[in-house]
Amino acid sequence: MQDFNLLTLCLGLNVTPAEQITRVPVESCEQYTTCGECLSSGDPHCGWCALHNMCSRRDKCQRAWEPNRFAASISQCMSLEVHPSSISVSEHSRLLSLLVSDAPDLSAGISCAFGNLTEVEGQVSGSQVICISPGPKVVPVIPLDQDWFGLELQLRSKETGKIFVGTEFKFYNCSAHQLCLSCVNSAFRCHWCKYRNLCTHDPTTCSFQEGRINISEDCPQLVPTEEILIPVGEVKPITLKARNLPQPQSGQRGYECVLNIQGAVHRVPALRFNSSSVQCQNSSYQYDGMDISNLAVDFAVVWNGNFIIDNPQDLKVHLYKCAAQRESCGLCLKADQKFECGWCSGERRCTLQQHCSSPSSPWLDWSSHNVKCSNPQITEGPQPSQKAGFSLRNLCLCHPCSLTEE
Repeated sequence: MQDFNLLTLCLGLNVTPAEQITRVPVESCEQYTTCGECLSSGDPHCGWCALHNMCSRRDKCQRAWEPNRFAASISQCMSLEVHPSSISVSEHSRLLSLLVSDAPDLSAGISCAFGNLTEVEGQVSGSQVICISPGPKVVPVIPLDQDWFGLELQLRSKETGKIFVGTEFKFYNCSAHQLCLSCVNSAFRCHWCKYRNLCTHDPTTCSFQEGRINISEDCPQLVPTEEILIPVGEVKPITLKARNLPQPQSGQRGYECVLNIQGAVHRVPALRFNSSSVQCQNSSYQYDGMDISNLAVDFAVVWNGNFIIDNPQDLKVHLYKCAAQRESCGLCLKADQKFECGWCSGERRCTLQQHCSSPSSPWLDWSSHNVKCSNPQITEGPQPSQKAGFSLRNLCLCHPCSLTEE
């Protein structure tokens, strides 16, 4: 064992079972597949062989003595920045600038790999590489429910044939956005063309310069208003507050309100008063069933046929029936005052005051003085098993009523 020296200790251990000598490495650098894993492993024998994209001992990395060919600390790991970091799918063959930090000599040549789509020649200038984005035949197809698609943009060394650094690159599709707020609030450089009702990466395609929008405050949109309450069967307009409502241009159609009532679409003409107000014209609405007293209805304000005005607060129209689920005077008078329902005594039904045509019998609502429901009926009493603890409080069917303690 006289030859067992310091170099042997660094590279491996000599094990001597019987008469056989075997060298066993004390490091296992090849198990690490990234520069970060390699140099955070704590193994003092391992470093990152940059252009070979492998974790190894220094003596196994070709030209390891050259600057940035062999990284010994994690701060020396290469990274890649690309400008721009995303482009529209409709932009083809665009020049991209890629900057490699802590780059070794790249003069032997570089190619740029766009995922599995294509690989193109890169122009090298020091640590900068210029690549051309894919042409129209190879740009990715973005799924309909997404506005972008990401892939790995990687650099391949012509010297080693290895991919050695990469970063995410995105293709985006502004036209996936159908509304102004969605368009201008996207993560990408999208602009809304107000008079064409489309989202684009290129604002010069808008018909009018004043129609270009790139901030949410300029989007046409409905703004919060009082709750919209419409009694079923009543002919009423719906007046809405808004912001930035476009004035239809020559050849464009005016405004409409579109309501979806239990799956049926109702289109009602609307009048734009100015950029901040629009009114759905007089119309009446119906819905089926007496088991629903108040139905929240989705609606939209549109112009030129199908150009939708944003409704960021999700405003709804509330249709209601006074008589639904209010068969008695007591139930009628318990209805929320905002509905303006009352009890028509002569006709024994819950309705609006203008529909109570009996002159001899009063119309009762909460504004009436000393309001009392007449002829209350007890329709249900206590079961024999419930007699214990039963009191007159259980029999108060009409409201208001007074209780007398026994």
